[in-house]
Amino acid sequence: MVKNNFKIEPSANIEGVSKIVLDTFQDFRGEIWTLYSKEYCDYNFVSDKITISRFGVLRGFHGDTHTVKLVSCLSGQFQFAIADVRSDSKTYGNIQTYLISDNEPAVVVVPAGCVNAHLCLSDKCVFYYKWSEEYKGPESQVTVAWDDPDIGVDWVIKSPILSERDKHGVKLKEVRL
Repeated sequence: MVKNNFKIEPSANIEGVSKIVLDTFQDFRGEIWTLYSKEYCDYNFVSDKITISRFGVLRGFHGDTHTVKLVSCLSGQFQFAIADVRSDSKTYGNIQTYLISDNEPAVVVVPAGCVNAHLCLSDKCVFYYKWSEEYKGPESQVTVAWDDPDIGVDWVIKSPILSERDKHGVKLKEVRL
């Protein structure tokens, strides 16, 4: 039996956020990694989602009060950002950013009450995430402006491709989940 090896890196900026660096096995056939294990993330997930984006697409900041997400990159590379909008959190307003790619397998735990966004930095990226609750549509989530100076993410691409929803996000100071 092969034991899963991984390294948990808790965020110093946002309580409850952590990056789990995955152990991979490689041989002449290719490689294998375990994306999810109760050993490092003991949530009950009910749904898996994938978004496929092309270079320059930014999705988010989206989130709600009740959904925990587990995020990874299956293909390509993206810049990933999380902002804490939990009204009772001592890390309210803080951000955490990561570069996530299929070359360095990792997953990031995003707690309920935090919003997240990702920016595709490769020709195509496959963003994979597990949800602790079923998705109920954009009207059940908050959308925070991707370029809000109060969040202050230094996005690698300054003029990303955005959906109509993401063009009209609210300011961080207007949101407390």
